Amino acid sequence: MPITSGRVQEKHPKLGGGGPGKIPVRRGYGGDDEGDSGRPEDFCSGQERLRRYRVGVALFSVCVLILFAGIASAYIVRQQMGPWISVRETRVSNWQPIILPYRQLWINSLLLIASSLTLEMARRGLIKKAEFATMGIFPPRFKTEFPWLGVTVLLGFGFIAGQLLVWSTLRHQGVHLGGAASGSFFYAFTGLHAVHLLGGVAVLLYALSGVWINRKFESQQIAVDATGWYWHFMALLWFALFALLHFARG
Repeated sequence: MPITSGRVQEKHPKLGGGGPGKIPVRRGYGGDDEGDSGRPEDFCSGQERLRRYRVGVALFSVCVLILFAGIASAYIVRQQMGPWISVRETRVSNWQPIILPYRQLWINSLLLIASSLTLEMARRGLIKKAEFATMGIFPPRFKTEFPWLGVTVLLGFGFIAGQLLVWSTLRHQGVHLGGAASGSFFYAFTGLHAVHLLGGVAVLLYALSGVWINRKFESQQIAVDATGWYWHFMALLWFALFALLHFARG
């Protein structure tokens, strides 16, 4: 009968071997709270996300430009239309130009320019902070940091309030949405522009809320950067509309 020993030989792993060891989790500085959730193929860097959002903003801006270009074409064509005069064998335009409240419109324009400048300052400030985030360091908040983003939101609301004041002034002049064609086009131009600008304000409020609820920094930077380019586009579009309403009043 073979003799067995009561001792069991223990096998210890070799230190410094070629085993896989602990596999680090790949994380972006603003990635999901659960890392990659076991799906490294779905990992998307912050720069790649930013590029995609910029392309999306560019495509959306082109769609907005086409929309306003179509309305502007209808605006020009409508000025030449009118009842047919059989004696003259031609159409006589019945276009009634409106008196624009230039003072308030220029104030609104200055507010929009100022908001575009403050948003650009906020965007560049976040780009500087992103250098800390790429090194895995949470972006610091400096004591002398100016609230550019908050000021931009206030200026944006100021522009919208100014547009409401313009519409109120026109209503007191007897210019209504369903009245003369010139007034209807003015409300269409300014109303659609205000709605699109409010969309940008909503995104900026989303980014601004990250300061209070500790939202991921990467999401804040992407929101501000993409909205910044969109905001500049809406500012240029506003001055194009302003010039159209002034030089092509009929």
